[in-house]
Amino acid sequence: MRETVLLISTALLLTSGAALGQEKATPQQVVQKVRQAAGYLSKQGESGLATFKQRRSDYVWANTYVFVIDCEQKKVAANPLFGFVGMPLSELKDPTGKVIGPMFCPGNSTKSSTNSNSARGYWIEYHWPKAGQKEPARKLTYIEPVPNTPFTVGAGIYDEKLTTTDLETATEP
Repeated sequence: MRETVLLISTALLLTSGAALGQEKATPQQVVQKVRQAAGYLSKQGESGLATFKQRRSDYVWANTYVFVIDCEQKKVAANPLFGFVGMPLSELKDPTGKVIGPMFCPGNSTKSSTNSNSARGYWIEYHWPKAGQKEPARKLTYIEPVPNTPFTVGAGIYDEKLTTTDLETATEP
């Protein structure tokens, strides 16, 4: 666990560009970017993964970024942070020691509701350090499966008050 926390901390300290900006992403922006990323990756397939490994792309903005999970191989497929690509989901833990990797694949998450929006995508919560910080904060991440691929894409926000149910209601189409 200590190695995972060190890896996470190092990756966050090395992150530069838009992800370190002071602007905060909104839940609506997160859903919009994730859906845009799912559409892009659905068309591009595996060759589109390179886009999500870049720290300067349309999918890195404000204080967040889109990442890609391969649910078939059960690993991180693309992430603009160093050290995460190829990491098995079973080893992806938050700083509290909670295994969070499996939550990024449908059927492995504990969704807070079963409304019509969660069939398309869903919100999860866990703890993760903010860029440039060591202490974990409550993070809420929107996950959406990519049609006709083994991938899911996600991005998140930091918030101490919103619930996943609040977010599902606020981001319904």
